[in-house]
Order: sequence, then structure tokens, then C-alpha cells
Amino acid sequence: MKTGNNATIATIFNRRSSGKLNPPGPSEAELITILRAGAAAPDHKLTRPFWFIVFEGDARLEFGEVLAESMTRRSLALGIEPTQGQITKEKTKFLRAPLVIAVAAKKHPEIVLPDEELICAGAAAAQNMLLAATSFGYGSMWRSGDVLFDPFIKEALGLAKTDYLIGFLYFGSYKDGIAPEPNDPELSDIVSKWES
Repeated sequence: MKTGNNATIATIFNRRSSGKLNPPGPSEAELITILRAGAAAPDHKLTRPFWFIVFEGDARLEFGEVLAESMTRRSLALGIEPTQGQITKEKTKFLRAPLVIAVAAKKHPEIVLPDEELICAGAAAAQNMLLAATSFGYGSMWRSGDVLFDPFIKEALGLAKTDYLIGFLYFGSYKDGIAPEPNDPELSDIVSKWES
């Protein structure tokens, strides 16, 4: 893979998902830069629909109670009793990294935009934050799942039913300080040139 000396291109290829991240996480100054990078993402009509909720320290464990309640409610609605192991797993999810950021896109009722554009803007903000963290040398993980569409979770985060929860971003240091190998995507199956 040829990336030249361009630091931005190198950061893109070096960003890899890491399931378990250790302390230390980003410093306060680095966190502000990561959040600013998210807010700098492209969005139609410059509505800045972004909303970021930061979880550090004990807040991660406290929100774990909310995650466990959410999973329990969804399971019971399907007639399934969750196991104690499943409940514990939900309670400790945010402890997989020293910093977690929930990324949302808030709908502005006075501005008419397709919902898809809000989702795209939120996703662009999330990617900007992942890249910013990579540029500082941190690992990251973008987590999603049924929890993103749970009204109980949205309410707990202060989001309206019409807002979109884009994902939970985990940030921290790589285990043993060793980053995964850079991504080297194969293009043959995903690129074509349009011809009339």
C-alpha cells in the first residue's frame, strides 16, 4: 500500500477497530480536539445537528445500569428472560474503554431535510472523531446494535424520538501499546467506472 508522506492518508489507513482499550484515554485537550473534529463534519445547510455525550470515569458504570435495563426490557418484550451473565455484560460494556462518546444527530423541526442527511452527517462526525483519535495514537471502536433504536436509551440520553443515535465510540490505548496492522482494502470488487 502506498500512502506517501501524507499524514491524513496514513491516519485513514491506520484507523482500525479495537474491541478492548486500556487507559490512558485521551487527555482533556485531546478530547476537545476530537469533539471539534466531529463538529467540523459536513452537513447539509450547516444545521450542526450533532450531539455528543461523553462518558468517563464512574459515568461509564452508571450508564451501564441504563444499558442493562434497556436490554432487559427488549428481551422481556420478546418473551425472553435475560440471564445474569447477559445483564452483567451490559452493565460493564462501557468499561471496555476509558472514554466513550455517544454520537447523535438531532432533528431541527424548522429545517426541512431528509432524515438520511441527518444520519449521514452524524456518521461523518463519528468518522472524524475516530480519525482524530487515531492521529493522537489512540485506538477506537464504533459500536452499534439494537440499543441505537431503543426509545428508552434515547430518553436516557436526552434525545427526542425524532433524533438519531448514530453509535457509541470507544477510545483508549492499545493493549501492550501495539496498534493493529493498517487497513489495506481490495478495490476490485467494490469499484466500477460508469459508462453510458
